[in-house]
Amino acid sequence: MKLLRRLVYTLLACCSALWVASSSEEQAPPPACSSTLEFSSEVQSSSQENGKIHHRSLSPWSWRSTSVKNRIPATLWEAECSSMFCSGPDQTENHNLNSVPIHQSVLVLTRKDDGRCYVASYRSVAVGCTCIRAKASQN
Repeated sequence: MKLLRRLVYTLLACCSALWVASSSEEQAPPPACSSTLEFSSEVQSSSQENGKIHHRSLSPWSWRSTSVKNRIPATLWEAECSSMFCSGPDQTENHNLNSVPIHQSVLVLTRKDDGRCYVASYRSVAVGCTCIRAKASQN
């Protein structure tokens, strides 16, 4: 019985020593960013089909670009409404209708400091302008 007890204690001591040794080893760093990002060459712009709608709209706009070196896409194009008011059929301003931007959330990737990994986030971008009824003043 004493021999069996001694074997059990010895076995427990060995297992404990192995467990302590394995838990004190340094954890391996997380794997490096190894994914690659590919863009399809089949993407086509729908603006080609519609002509220059930003000029033909009753709420026309112009395009302004912003570029950030460590971002994908590096350049984003945003709409800026040409006027506070919408145009009527005769090209005169209609003060009953306001011209306001339409916003869309766009996924962007921003390069992290080490240069190999990216952080994905959404950015609100004005993609065009539309007409809305002017707010009625309350007396």
